[in-house]
Amino acid sequence: MSSEGILRYTSAPHRREAILRRVELDGYVAAADLVTDLGVSPNTVRRDLRRLAEDGLIRAVRGGATGADATAPPFADRSAQAAAAKRAIAAAAVEHVEPGTAVALDSGTTTLEIAKLLPADAGLTVITHSLPAIAVLAPRPDITLIGIGGQYGRDTRSFGGPETLAALEHLSVRTLFLAATALDGSGVYGATPYEAETKRRLISIARRTVVVGDARKFALSAPIRVCGWEAAERLVTDGVPAGFAGVRVQLAPQAGL
Repeated sequence: MSSEGILRYTSAPHRREAILRRVELDGYVAAADLVTDLGVSPNTVRRDLRRLAEDGLIRAVRGGATGADATAPPFADRSAQAAAAKRAIAAAAVEHVEPGTAVALDSGTTTLEIAKLLPADAGLTVITHSLPAIAVLAPRPDITLIGIGGQYGRDTRSFGGPETLAALEHLSVRTLFLAATALDGSGVYGATPYEAETKRRLISIARRTVVVGDARKFALSAPIRVCGWEAAERLVTDGVPAGFAGVRVQLAPQAGL
């Protein structure tokens, strides 16, 4: 190793600068990758991440770190935002539910509205890791409900992590309703690596993916790209930016019109 490399890796300020650059470039950095790339011990990486998080420069997550602003607002706060638009989007989205099929609901406030509107006596099987959606659907005897567990995230009120991914691996659904923290011309974005990995696993078990999200999502940002628009059949929303051509768009009727 060169003397420059030794200085970089053994000096805490230089290591932390390198970690910050990685987070800024990629949106997320895995602790295991830092151990290899910086040539230091796992304990040293954990101390560096803890110090950067304490200074408010990153957000420490299980297995690594994301940008300091990567966390989404709490679920209750998001539920109150654009509530009418979310209900309209959900009403349009459920038109794509086919009787007698399996449906997956991603975690999110718009997908929760879909759970509330699923048609009665349609012979549906619903797979979800969203605790609020599970609570809505559990009393319904006309729906076969498969709740996916794992590590509970209070901000999203959903389950995630290796146990969730493993539980989803051998399942299959006709239609996935996929939520997003942010949207742009390139695709769908999530707030954390766990969230993104769960979304990708859901996409992999679905024959078709319908993205749902209100127009505000195009003005928001999130650090982790979940997928490009080629992974989705359509986007159900209440508005898109001028010139958007990423995927087929279905506009939900506006309330009162």
